[in-house]
Amino acid sequence: MDIIITLKDGSEHILLIFELTGCGIHKKTFFIETKKKGRIEFPIDSLSGFRIEPSKGRFWEGDSAILNPAIIILSQFLP
Repeated sequence: MDIIITLKDGSEHILLIFELTGCGIHKKTFFIETKKKGRIEFPIDSLSGFRIEPSKGRFWEGDSAILNPAIIILSQFLP
C-alpha cells in the first residue's frame, strides 16, 4: 500500500507503506518514516489531504500499528 499526502500547493508525496517505524508530530510538523526510505516530513499548515492506495508488493504485519495512528493524526488536522 502507499500513503499519498497532498499539500495545499497541489503536490503529492507518495510513501510505500512497508516496514513503518514511526509517525507523529514534532514542532508543528507531521512525519512518517519507514525502515528503508527514512522519514518524510510536512508542516501541518501545508497539508491538504491524504489517501491510502493499494499497490503491488508485500505487506508487513506491524505496519498497521503505525499506520492507524498516522491516519488519526492526519485526520485531526485536515478540514
